Amino acid sequence: MQWQRGLIAGATWLCLLNSPSMLHAGTPTTSPPELAETSAREVLEAAFSNRYSIDLVSRIKLVMHGRRGQQRERTLVAASKVVSGRVYSIGRLVSPEYLRDMTVLMMERSDRSEDAFIFLPSLGKVRRITTAQRSDAFFGSDVTYEDIEQQRAADFEIDSMEEGALGGEATYRIKARPVRRENYEQVTFVVAQQDFALLNIQYYKRGADEAFRIIDAPREDMVVLGGHVLPTRINVKNHMRGTRTEVLLTKMSTDLEIPDRIFSVRTLEAKSPIPQLP
Repeated sequence: MQWQRGLIAGATWLCLLNSPSMLHAGTPTTSPPELAETSAREVLEAAFSNRYSIDLVSRIKLVMHGRRGQQRERTLVAASKVVSGRVYSIGRLVSPEYLRDMTVLMMERSDRSEDAFIFLPSLGKVRRITTAQRSDAFFGSDVTYEDIEQQRAADFEIDSMEEGALGGEATYRIKARPVRRENYEQVTFVVAQQDFALLNIQYYKRGADEAFRIIDAPREDMVVLGGHVLPTRINVKNHMRGTRTEVLLTKMSTDLEIPDRIFSVRTLEAKSPIPQLP
């Protein structure tokens, strides 16, 4: 069901981000390559690694703004961990009350596919969920499944890379096309030259000159954590729907122990606790 896929998507993507309430800005450990000495694929892979490949525990709020000004919210506690080079994630809803304790689990496989499961507290059962619909919206929001999964440069055919600027900051602007069929024809990634931060993503329909969906991660809302430059606020706008979604991070920590064993179906069945933030 679409709402089930949405729960998986929401928990996984959001648990890969961080918050300024527990962090402070600093100098990243990575060094950006020179444009002439590296390929667009290497820059894109560095940007994805910077964004996704980090162990952390977080509390996340998803705020959805409708066309007529209506607003809905979801809050999750989540944990993610890089296990043998692959990202594993688990997230549990804490609000609204009627969705409380619904838990989702995703495990990246070696072929870059995903194993995904959901615990439904109302039924007391764990169900396996298909992740084939990568472009589906979830929670009625503007975030899609593809936005939240561990992305790889190999998932795209690169068309071009050029130097540019965004907000006075030097960037790499990479135009690409998805290898797998999606609901868009082309995508543009805007990556900061100084630290590989993924600042902006624009999605285009076939033959369109203007993006129908834009993801923006403001530089002023970024922090450094474990050598990764990460957003604490992400804005997603869908111009076709006239809606927008904010992803807000209020707490995050890399100091809590995240046991490998929590990333299992047994964890869902036993309702084992997820490492908790203070």
